[in-house]
Amino acid sequence: MKKILCLNGWGQEPKTLENAFKEIFKDAEFETCDYVASNNDSIFPRNYEGCKEYDITIAWSLGTHCAINLIQKKLLKTKFLILIAPIFQYVKNDINEIGMLKEIFYSFFNGFIKYPIETTRHLIAMSASGDENADLVFDKMKIQDLNVLSCYVLERQLLHLRDNSCFDVNFKKFPKTICFSGANDQVISSSQTKLFAERIKDFELHIIENCGHAPHFSHMEQIKKELKNI
Repeated sequence: MKKILCLNGWGQEPKTLENAFKEIFKDAEFETCDYVASNNDSIFPRNYEGCKEYDITIAWSLGTHCAINLIQKKLLKTKFLILIAPIFQYVKNDINEIGMLKEIFYSFFNGFIKYPIETTRHLIAMSASGDENADLVFDKMKIQDLNVLSCYVLERQLLHLRDNSCFDVNFKKFPKTICFSGANDQVISSSQTKLFAERIKDFELHIIENCGHAPHFSHMEQIKKELKNI
């Protein structure tokens, strides 16, 4: 039986990613990680201790950032890595002109602090934008209960994304990786995938046309086809 780890997107209910892939890996044992921000401002799954091993790790958006950090820090060992809408660098900095402008980031960040539910819903709208199956994205993306999940945790995750970059990661020993990205992604540009392709030796890329930030919700049949031999 395959053992699968799911690392979800920002602000989403933990099981949304797991539920999407259960239809593909029907006989697998799934583990889904929720996030907390540790004392040193890193992003790690809740109660993550020591090096854990999985057959497959599936990561989406914020989860891709978390998976890459865990692998780099030798806290995660996986035979196969599935990246969905991966983040190489979230915000442009003085060294690398990759990601969104700082002004756009702070507009979203300050909006979240003042109006967390409305801003999270706006992110869902951005995730569905440009997707031919936008209604499916709206239907399947679930907002985490902000009364349960501290907004402070979400704020720290955003700040960590602001300051982090995969330009500092050594990808030489990364596992076989397959990546799915929407050509019309309005949250993380699909152009960032080429930076992973240049650094991960065993890397397979699928850019899905007429798709936004959540291809596993809107184009699961295409993803299922590509993963049928795993």
